[in-house]
Amino acid sequence: MKYIVFEAGSRAGFSAEIFYRAWKKQHPESDATLVMADSDPTFLQIPAPEGVERMNADAAAAMLGTDGCRAFPGDELTRQRDSDVQHAVAPDMMAAVEPWFYEKATVNRTLERLAGADSPILIPRTFDLEAVCVKPNSLSAGSRNVEFKDNVCVSELIDIRHEYVVDVVERDGSYDIFARETKLRCGYDKLVRLLPASHPLVAAVGRFVRTVNSRCDASLFRGVFHLQIAENPDGKFYFIEASKRISGSAVVNIFRGFNPFDALENTAATTYENPFSDDSWYRFEDFVAGLSAVL
Repeated sequence: MKYIVFEAGSRAGFSAEIFYRAWKKQHPESDATLVMADSDPTFLQIPAPEGVERMNADAAAAMLGTDGCRAFPGDELTRQRDSDVQHAVAPDMMAAVEPWFYEKATVNRTLERLAGADSPILIPRTFDLEAVCVKPNSLSAGSRNVEFKDNVCVSELIDIRHEYVVDVVERDGSYDIFARETKLRCGYDKLVRLLPASHPLVAAVGRFVRTVNSRCDASLFRGVFHLQIAENPDGKFYFIEASKRISGSAVVNIFRGFNPFDALENTAATTYENPFSDDSWYRFEDFVAGLSAVL
């Protein structure tokens, strides 16, 4: 099988390549290969290890739909923007997406309905508006500080005290959940705290996705996916976003047995001697420095 990673120059692309290399080391007999596809010609000049090929994104997209090629769930925009890619991956539950997955207001309203009032993960109240006029609520006159915006999702502001990223692998109704607290810089994990399986967020996410899946046939919470969750000062969890792909920094979970290729190739998870303790803070780069133990 040839797996194609779109937007491969991203951090998610880096994670995907590490997952492949670690998995291939455990399964050298497999003929699985990896295509790292990106529109940046400079990315194509990066040396590639054995089994990995760099390719232009358009050329890689043209391969989808042919025998022996699958899209790896490591991208976002390609499956969102390219209707031909959406059509080609539709039969593949691991990669299939529906347009509403990328309409934030629709996602919030849909999940609020499906999860129910007693959900352990709350959905921020979201307005059924996409074109809005934003103006100060007080101490304003005329048109001062008035803004007109189109194509927006307007939801309540959450007082965020903790931010979490949760990578999940679902196989036949069974869920492996890997949660971490993060502190971000420029949208990327700067600091990471791995959460133990006993953390309340893990149980909350498990109940949340099981409830949604029991009431909906959509594939958003099936296969490989991740969620972004916030916690307010009262200890309540709020849904922020979900994506049908690995998180950008998902590779930090590899030491705990998380590898999407096990789900894609139906193999057992591999665990390693883990130098990173639960409930301790590390830099993302600390995890990168430790990857030599799995490659």
